[in-house]
Amino acid sequence: MKLNLPNNLNDFDEIIHSPFCIFEKKNFLSNEIFDELRKKFPDEKIFPGKHQNGKKIFLNNKHEEFYKFIKDNIWGDFYNHFNQKKFIVYLIELIKPELEKIENRKKFNKYLITKKFSQNLYRKLINKLVRLINFDTIRIGFEFSIMKKNCYIPPHCDTENKLLSLMIYFPKNNVEDYLDLGTNFYSKKTDSETNMDIWKSEYLDIQNSEKFYENYDVFYKSKFEENKLVGFIKNEKSWHDVSQFNNDIIRKSLNINLYLD
Repeated sequence: MKLNLPNNLNDFDEIIHSPFCIFEKKNFLSNEIFDELRKKFPDEKIFPGKHQNGKKIFLNNKHEEFYKFIKDNIWGDFYNHFNQKKFIVYLIELIKPELEKIENRKKFNKYLITKKFSQNLYRKLINKLVRLINFDTIRIGFEFSIMKKNCYIPPHCDTENKLLSLMIYFPKNNVEDYLDLGTNFYSKKTDSETNMDIWKSEYLDIQNSEKFYENYDVFYKSKFEENKLVGFIKNEKSWHDVSQFNNDIIRKSLNINLYLD
C-alpha cells in the first residue's frame, strides 16, 4: 500500500511548530484506496467502547472485535502497513527534531517496537527489563471513532505516554456540512494569568472545561476533509478538543497513535 508522505515535516502541506507541532498532508492515499476504506469503515454495532465524558464510541486494537473486523478486509492491509517496523521507524525519524525540543522527551533515543498491546505478566517483565537498559518500548494504537449529534471530545493534552497522534477523517463525500467537524487546537490567551498546561492530562470535566475556555483560544482548526492525514506531537501545551455539534450527521474518523509502553 503506497502512501504519499514526505520524509521531512517541513514538506507537509501544513506545518505549525509552536506551541506544539501540527502537520497535515492532503491526498496521502490514492482516491481509490481512500474510497474503499470509507466504504468498509466498521459498523457502529461492533464498537465496544464509549466515553462517558462526551459520548464518543470507539473500536481499537486493544479489542478482540478489532481483529475480527480487519481479518480479510482492506483495513487489515492498512493496519499492517502502519504496524510494521519500517513505517514506525519512519514516523519516529520524522518527528525526532520536534521531540528533541520537549523536556520530557530529551532522553528518548533507543527503542524496541511491539506489534500488539498486552498487559500480561511476561510483557510487563520485558518492558521493565527494557527500561533498565535505557530503551523505550513503542507500539501503535489504532482506533476507529464515531460521534453523533450532541457528542463532543473535551479539552485534553493527551496521555503522558503518547508520542504522536495521527488522524484521518471520513466525511460523507466531502459534504460541506462536515468541514467544521475537525479538531480544534488551543493556546493560552495572551492576557490570561491562568496557565493550565500540563504533561499528565485527562479529559477535563465540565467545570474545568469552562475554566479552560475562559483562558484558552483556538489558534488552529483542521477541516474535516477526506483523504487527509492530520498529525500533532504531544507536549504539555498540546490542548485540543472536538466541539459538540447539533447536526444530525455521523462523524467518522481514525486515530493512529504512537505510544511508549
